[in-house]
Amino acid sequence: MYNIGFTLLDNINEQESINLLKSSQLHVQPISKEKIAEAMETYDGVIIKERDSQNIGVICELIILLKKKCDTFIWVISERTNKMNHIVYLQLGVDGIFDNESDSEEWKLIMLNAFNRYSQLCSKTEEQPNKKTAFFDLQLRPANFSVLLDGEEINLTKLEFKTIEFLQTQKGVAVSYEEIYKNVWKNEGSDKQYRVSNLIFHLRQKIEKDAAHPKYIKTVRSKGYKLTV
Repeated sequence: MYNIGFTLLDNINEQESINLLKSSQLHVQPISKEKIAEAMETYDGVIIKERDSQNIGVICELIILLKKKCDTFIWVISERTNKMNHIVYLQLGVDGIFDNESDSEEWKLIMLNAFNRYSQLCSKTEEQPNKKTAFFDLQLRPANFSVLLDGEEINLTKLEFKTIEFLQTQKGVAVSYEEIYKNVWKNEGSDKQYRVSNLIFHLRQKIEKDAAHPKYIKTVRSKGYKLTV
């Protein structure tokens, strides 16, 4: 199942549109525009619905922000007939425009095709372990809750350390949010995906040179994360 965030603009109730997009393969849930950027890692795709009363500038700013945060699929539902808006959105990097001339069944198929195609490409390009290439120089220091990365010691919180310690035991293998949560928190709490993605976000800030384009902790869409070369 793929998780879709339906961005709420100006606190408008979009439940009717959300219900039309739900299916056995698409889990669609509302989220405010203030929170969507923080929770990008939780979603496989994001939908923004344009309304006549909304300023195109607000939507453009949101698209730019989301593109900077993560390379997640973004679609816009447009009720306007002005094609110039569509061109602007596409130039900013959205993956498609849904308009009122097509129905929700078409939208769902377009999204599923994009997700499935992405999964196929990832499978084909998945790097095989190279015997001549050593795993990146990462040493765990349990006593200090720190890691030694390329000769530099980086201090972590206890939860951050437990997370990277678990990921290292699964080198190169995609680990689900559920598995990470179970091994780090060891309880049955709520908001598991959000708590895991938030922890990964902070961990990347410490060990990645560019957290927006991580080299070590990779996101595996609709699955979780993996520690890679």
